[in-house]
Amino acid sequence: MKYGLGQLLAVMLMLTLLGASYFFVFKPAADKRAARQADIAAKTKALAELKQATAGIANIEQKIDELQRAIRFFESKLPQEREIDKILREVWQMAEANSLQTRTIKTLKSERSAGYAEQPIEVSLSGDFTGFYSYLLQLEKLARITRLSQMKLEKITDREGEMKAQLTLSIFFESGGTAVPAASASAQ
Repeated sequence: MKYGLGQLLAVMLMLTLLGASYFFVFKPAADKRAARQADIAAKTKALAELKQATAGIANIEQKIDELQRAIRFFESKLPQEREIDKILREVWQMAEANSLQTRTIKTLKSERSAGYAEQPIEVSLSGDFTGFYSYLLQLEKLARITRLSQMKLEKITDREGEMKAQLTLSIFFESGGTAVPAASASAQ
């Protein structure tokens, strides 16, 4: 069978039409499809990250309640500012109960923060080391929040087991707005 010029032209036109449809129809549709699939994959990943990030939000109120209970607990450990004299008396009486001689108790300048204040107290003691050790254990068991920030111990050379101590205790209390003046009191 012999093909003529008309048939050859028809085949060429069909091939051209097929090539043109690939470039103008099929390729752009495939590109759009790939872009949409990439967009779907990105949004699926973002959704998975959002679910992971919000997994703990379901019990956020429970966590807030726990934190508020913890705050109330620590605030209950903070005495009122007007109770500082009671605390000083308690520290002094604990020293006496452990056969320690209190030379001085001196309050230093208080440091204020949001919701609480820290009152440093300088205490000079002397006596038997065993009593001093018991005194430190009692300070540790106080119901109030206290911190022993400095301690200087010296052995009294002419007596066995005797020592002098200088402590700086910090007592934390609820801040009421007025400063506790730095004062010095002699114990004896």
